[in-house]
Amino acid sequence: MPEDLSGVWPVRLGAATELLNLEWYSRKANSDVTRIGAVVVHPSHPWATCTLDGWDSFLACPIECKHVGGREPLEVIIDRYQPQCQWLMEVTGAKTCALSVIVAANEPIVEFVEYDEDYIDELVERATQFMLCVRERRPPVALAPVEPPADASVIYDMTSDERWKLHAERWLQAHGAADIAKDSEKCLKALVPDDAKKCHGHGCQISRDRAGRLSLREMQS
Repeated sequence: MPEDLSGVWPVRLGAATELLNLEWYSRKANSDVTRIGAVVVHPSHPWATCTLDGWDSFLACPIECKHVGGREPLEVIIDRYQPQCQWLMEVTGAKTCALSVIVAANEPIVEFVEYDEDYIDELVERATQFMLCVRERRPPVALAPVEPPADASVIYDMTSDERWKLHAERWLQAHGAADIAKDSEKCLKALVPDDAKKCHGHGCQISRDRAGRLSLREMQS
């Protein structure tokens, strides 16, 4: 029997505010919200399904509605619902999922979660293993949770990191020197006469091979 959640307040609160959340999303995004409560079956795995809170018709992506208390950072909330959002995208074939979160009594915040292929591959593999256990009527093996995909939208100021400073300065010097060297190599080769087999001077030497290709190298003392 499925677990009875009728006496769990956060579940009931989320259900009560879900339609308002979707209506507000439609109003703010100026997009039609469709497929409310639709059950979708995976195109390749008939045992894999999902139930949509809603669907953004313009972006062609699922909308997942949540209502949280506001005692956690938004990043923690997004990480918690990554498996659900990623699964919605895998089943529906979407590449993004709109996570609309009501924090306490505030206006919903919409974060767009992007499809992560490596994460999805791990989810599908684990789900396949679980379904095999179901068919064979044996207990599944306990596995550690899948780490959520890294949030690639965070911006860090590394000015105070001494290691960053050291390698940044080295890279800038080498990068600038490489550009100068490449430009000077072109200029030196352009100065080589057409009948020259070899040109040298000021520590540099350019040789022409049998195919007519020029090669620049440092002269050995």
